[in-house]
Amino acid sequence: MPTRDLSVPIQTPLEVELKLIARDNPLVAFEEHVLPRFNGQVQISKKRLKNQYFDTPDQLLRQHKMGLRVRSGNGDHEQTLKMKGSTVGGLHQRPEYNVPLSTANVDIRLFEADIWPATFDINRIQDELFPLFTTHFHRTTYHITDNDNNVLEVVFDVGEVATDNHQHPINEIELELITGQPNALFEIAHTIAQYCDVRVNNLTKAAYGYALVSGRSLQPKKMAYVLPINPRATTEAAFESAVAYALKHWQHNQTVYVETYKLQALTEMVRAIRLLLQAFSLYLPVLQCKALLSLHRDLIKFLQTLHWQDEIHAIRYLRSRKGPFSKRLNKDSALMSYLQGRKEGVLNAHAPQDIIFSTASASIQLQTAALLLNRPWREHAHGYDTPVIEHAHGWLSQGWQTILQAMPGQTMKAPQYLSAQVLLRQTLLNGFMLAGLFDEDREGFRAPWLDLAMGMEELSALALLKHILKETDLDEKADLLVWTCDKTDALLNVMEMTRNVALNAEVYW
Repeated sequence: MPTRDLSVPIQTPLEVELKLIARDNPLVAFEEHVLPRFNGQVQISKKRLKNQYFDTPDQLLRQHKMGLRVRSGNGDHEQTLKMKGSTVGGLHQRPEYNVPLSTANVDIRLFEADIWPATFDINRIQDELFPLFTTHFHRTTYHITDNDNNVLEVVFDVGEVATDNHQHPINEIELELITGQPNALFEIAHTIAQYCDVRVNNLTKAAYGYALVSGRSLQPKKMAYVLPINPRATTEAAFESAVAYALKHWQHNQTVYVETYKLQALTEMVRAIRLLLQAFSLYLPVLQCKALLSLHRDLIKFLQTLHWQDEIHAIRYLRSRKGPFSKRLNKDSALMSYLQGRKEGVLNAHAPQDIIFSTASASIQLQTAALLLNRPWREHAHGYDTPVIEHAHGWLSQGWQTILQAMPGQTMKAPQYLSAQVLLRQTLLNGFMLAGLFDEDREGFRAPWLDLAMGMEELSALALLKHILKETDLDEKADLLVWTCDKTDALLNVMEMTRNVALNAEVYW
């Protein structure tokens, strides 16, 4: 599907919307603080809606990134087909086709024939369709025409997604552009985030429904090995790919944490935020503009509110039943109990849910998505359309020269490794964003440095354990201190050998 020019007002059937998940009932705050800011026309409507979602037994529509539903409300029925589109930073864009029905019975033969893939046997699919799940919710809609003649709807849905055996609550705000400029969505979403506890959502109600059907909870996603990138990409396109990837990774894993409390999702969320910050830092010298510079400052400040996550990650290492320390540490029930309590204490003190639903979190994500939409650097910078590979050689060389200075040839001790951890992480993220430009053997160069970064994480965990043992009076404290020192020495020996391999590896750029 060709990419649409977002500077042009939209026309149907392309649906352009932002999705937010509210923590509590946001209607009062919206009416008291957000609506008064609009001097245009506002119409309010309320209804109760029932949606039934359909697919074949092998979920053929799902395989083709399609969603099929029949919506019923106030005696009216409509079937909707949503086709594969794109989601960047919470801004959803996808073709949507609607057909009114006289009953709630689905019939895909009523859609225009040319919207389907040529391989689809529509009659066979129609015969195989059956209901997978339903969504029931109360909908409050604010139909707004602003002073710039943008027409949009702000929709509050409260209800549930349900199968025969499982349910999931809905507390969603959808901002849909009817006609006008997509920036209007970001402006009102940003205002909502100032007064309501919300997070940007990259999943549809249907996605939650399919998760219920499968019986599997949402799972954390790990970052890819390197970012896929076209070797002929412009600097602008390379930046946008990195930022879009970071936003998607952030939003997926924050959703997983809110839904499951899996600590791995929290770790991956922070990795995504660090990737986003490094993308800003790397490309800012070329894509110079006030909007990017301001976001860069905001993101540095926001990331500081997540500094405690490194301790949570270290505790995960120490408590893991499959980790490098499990054979010795898991046998010590007193230590495991202490670590569990310390983990819960850190989480309670810093409240990751509050951070995820904070104004700062939603604002940064919305502003970043708007940045990709508006490309403000085009008004100020030069060179954004030059091939990124012209910059990549210098960026990668500069980064690794800095690492070589931080990790000289002589033997390194634990404090030296730990002080170099942030620098190595940033340099590896540069490689993550740029290594896809090169066909040469990236693995031989990156692998030992990645192993070294993992060694630093283990070293951080052992340093935390040593600190804990010195400040507490646990049983077997003396034996554990000896074990920790021995384990640290052994790990340092391995890291020194790995560093020697890394320092002698051939660069791939």
